[in-house]
Amino acid sequence: RIEYCQDTDGFWLEPHTDIFVKLFTMLIYLDGDPKLSNCGTDVYDENHEFVKRAPYGLNKGMIFIPAENTWHGYAPRTIDGVRKSIIVNYVTKDWKDTYELA
Repeated sequence: RIEYCQDTDGFWLEPHTDIFVKLFTMLIYLDGDPKLSNCGTDVYDENHEFVKRAPYGLNKGMIFIPAENTWHGYAPRTIDGVRKSIIVNYVTKDWKDTYELA
């Protein structure tokens, strides 16, 4: 499953883990605009406490195997432009469709 994202100001995503049908998640950022340098994905611990922000920039990103402890999200903050990314998920045959995007 491949998703092209264009997030603009006002976008946010609460800390979450990916659903069980996602076996692999790869997020690649598609913009190197310095105004967006603070727009990386946020990583959290099991208590939903902020740990780190992934570096945002052209061809940077993150890869992980979704599990009970792979908490991530996007805390509300200004997006000065368009935060462009591609999300690639390897999914099981149980993948249903768009209602399973979280």
